[in-house]
Amino acid sequence: MKTAKKIIIYVLGFFILAVGINISKQAGLGISPVSSIPYACELVWGIELGKATYLVYMGLMALQIILLRRNYKVKNLLQIVCTFLLGTFITYTSTKYLLFWLPVPANYFIQLVYLLISIVVIGVGVSLFLIPNIMPPPAEGLAQAIVEVSKEKIKFGNAKIMVDSGMVLISAILSIVFLGGLKTVREGTVLAAILVGKVVGFMLSHYKQRVTDWFEKGEDKVKTEKTVA
Repeated sequence: MKTAKKIIIYVLGFFILAVGINISKQAGLGISPVSSIPYACELVWGIELGKATYLVYMGLMALQIILLRRNYKVKNLLQIVCTFLLGTFITYTSTKYLLFWLPVPANYFIQLVYLLISIVVIGVGVSLFLIPNIMPPPAEGLAQAIVEVSKEKIKFGNAKIMVDSGMVLISAILSIVFLGGLKTVREGTVLAAILVGKVVGFMLSHYKQRVTDWFEKGEDKVKTEKTVA
């Protein structure tokens, strides 16, 4: 039961994250850093955002293999599951499907409202898939690989900033070269980079224990029944 609960929360986290990403996309003020390259692929080559996420995240997994070489753990291939979940959820929570009712914002103020909502939703989603501690997505996996290669001279927080910044930079270059301007990276990208972490921190500090307690709920009773049997 405990494992099933963890899987439910883990999958729910990716679903909510995907919803947040699509709201961010609809805001039109730039998308979150981890989706910036897939978004550039969508705008430049017409690859749907969910499918572009598959491709880019597989590339991040390949970078982990290159960095870690013999130290790469086979279990990290399970990041394919994360990639599949997120990419699929992004496709089916888009405005073509689940969010079909979400109108295009009529002015800049509404765009900001969409953006702020997306930041909260993304933060909640990230928190939920982090709490079960099952398998991080490829972006976080790459950050962890950088920590390992540096022999922990680079802390995870700094490594995550490096990964996010690198993705934003590549997205910006693709946008400038192929679209003639910064179409994928705007103020929303910067705000997401700053504020999503704040939301995650708030969620973990206030709700992680509650969710963990829910994982454990009923476990003692099951153990007792097994012992009696």
